[in-house]
Amino acid sequence: MSLYRDLHINNGDLVLDAGFNPQYLTDRAVIAQDIAHAIIESGLAHLLVSDRGTGVTADTKVRIKLLVEDDTRILPGTVRVESLDNGQWWVFADTIDFGPLSQRITEGLL
Repeated sequence: MSLYRDLHINNGDLVLDAGFNPQYLTDRAVIAQDIAHAIIESGLAHLLVSDRGTGVTADTKVRIKLLVEDDTRILPGTVRVESLDNGQWWVFADTIDFGPLSQRITEGLL
């Protein structure tokens, strides 16, 4: 049995299965989707992705970290915001009940 359950949203659209029924996410995936939506809705994703190497990046990373740590399902002190070699930004954190999660940060809708 799942503790959390939510509709799966991708690129701003509801994800449907082969029978055109909505797909659902559970537990860790729900938390990751909620975190991604919070970052996008806050405008921080745009700041981070559009900024290339200025001082804004460090401040934005801290703001994202604090935003994610405000989620009561996240273990405090475990949030990391990192840029991978391919230029993509990711959030890594440990959930209290479901272990580690990772979520890519994008400017657009999920």
